[in-house]
Amino acid sequence: MLRDQAHQYKEMYSHDKSGFVHSLFSRSFIRYIAPSIFMMALLACAFCTINTSYAAPQGFSSNIEQRSAPKGFGIEEPQPNTVKGVLHNAKTDDYVVLEGYFVATTTSKTVTYKFKDANGDLIDVDLSKSNNAVAPLIDVNYYLWGQVNQSLFSTSITAIEYTPII
Repeated sequence: MLRDQAHQYKEMYSHDKSGFVHSLFSRSFIRYIAPSIFMMALLACAFCTINTSYAAPQGFSSNIEQRSAPKGFGIEEPQPNTVKGVLHNAKTDDYVVLEGYFVATTTSKTVTYKFKDANGDLIDVDLSKSNNAVAPLIDVNYYLWGQVNQSLFSTSITAIEYTPII
């Protein structure tokens, strides 16, 4: 008799606990939807793994003789190792090494010289923060290592070090 009452109680109140939504998530979700989501995640991981395995630099084939730099390393453009390259390609805070000579002193609050490279292009160089104790000699070839400063209308170099070429 106690068993019959428990069974009747279960039948009376079972519809409150398991409705359409509960049966959908308990049976259909576990059987059909969860495995589908899991398979989609596995396929996405496999696809990403396959795509990253081909991310090697291009241009290293053995049957083509190559005379230029490999593609993808960002060295296709002219490097700023000339005054013209600095003026056209360098950005603020880039480090540059130039070969040339100091031409003249310009008047300003800081120690500024004009620097001329082999092509005859000129750029302003600020020597106030340089590690050198001696002022550069005019018309003597130097290696100039410095940092680029760009403003709205001009580009200059703050010298870090300059050494004469012997």
